[in-house]
Amino acid sequence: MQIITIFVAKFYAKIFFKGVIMERFHISIDSKYSELWRYNIIVMSSVSVDDKEVEFLKCRSEVAPIGSSLTSAPLGYNPNRRIEIEHKPATHLTLYIYVLTNTYPHSLDIVDTPPFELRVEVSYGMERRYAHTFEIDQWSGANICLEF
Repeated sequence: MQIITIFVAKFYAKIFFKGVIMERFHISIDSKYSELWRYNIIVMSSVSVDDKEVEFLKCRSEVAPIGSSLTSAPLGYNPNRRIEIEHKPATHLTLYIYVLTNTYPHSLDIVDTPPFELRVEVSYGMERRYAHTFEIDQWSGANICLEF
């Protein structure tokens, strides 16, 4: 019984910080855009406690090298591309999302290349803290920075 009590005490000591219960940040990024294969997505995220970084993660979802001139999605490409990241318990999150064009649109007309949607959701524990759909320019991609 004493071993279980010590384990539980150590567990709670790890997730309590100055009277605050820390939770895990969960990040979800996805898009329904049918030509998402023309973009590489790089996500870098860092969580901290009291301005001290406790974890840094980098996730790459690359389809082709930048500057490729693909005419269609490469063989084996999964159209249900989704990025999910879960961090250690912390109190602060810094998130960088880079959407980089690897193949430019086939049409040069702006009317033929409207922005596409990229959905970003951030949860803290069981509570959704942020949900936003970004409009991504097909030519320039995007650089997104979020802090919580």
